[in-house]
Amino acid sequence: MPKTITKEYVVYDLEDLKKDDELCDRIYQKFWIDKGDNINTWSDENIDSFKKFAETLNMTFDYSLSNGEYPDRGCYIKLIPDYYLDNKHYKEKLKDYKGNGYCFCDDLKTFTLKLLNKKEYKVLCEWSANDFVLEIKNKMWELWFKDNEYYFSKESFLWMVEANEYEFDENGRLA
Repeated sequence: MPKTITKEYVVYDLEDLKKDDELCDRIYQKFWIDKGDNINTWSDENIDSFKKFAETLNMTFDYSLSNGEYPDRGCYIKLIPDYYLDNKHYKEKLKDYKGNGYCFCDDLKTFTLKLLNKKEYKVLCEWSANDFVLEIKNKMWELWFKDNEYYFSKESFLWMVEANEYEFDENGRLA
């Protein structure tokens, strides 16, 4: 006849993590950082924001971005502008731009409008257009990895624990 064996587990929740820094650090490391399949859950929206922004400015967007906290060797962003570059044209296109409604859209719009008001970009010629595109590309890069850095932070981990009411065993596995 089969036997039923019951094992008791100690389960930790958000309040336990807040009270015990060592426990919190251990579970954060095991569940959040060391987990190989943990990627920024809103990374698709971030990429979509970049694509919509590039489309709005008649630029081709090509990329390979890691979902890690920091870039790796294969990471890149390429923005290739349409050769019709005009400051007033860009300002007009961005006037009512909402993108996909994600935070990167507004960040890129604000950043680009400020660029277009700079003296060196009042009239876009070949050399200034290259710098203009490079600055936007660099801003996208910064936004991507700053967002990933936040995602992998302890603050984000604790927010996710609270939002999902996660509970853990002592080894950092979901209970």
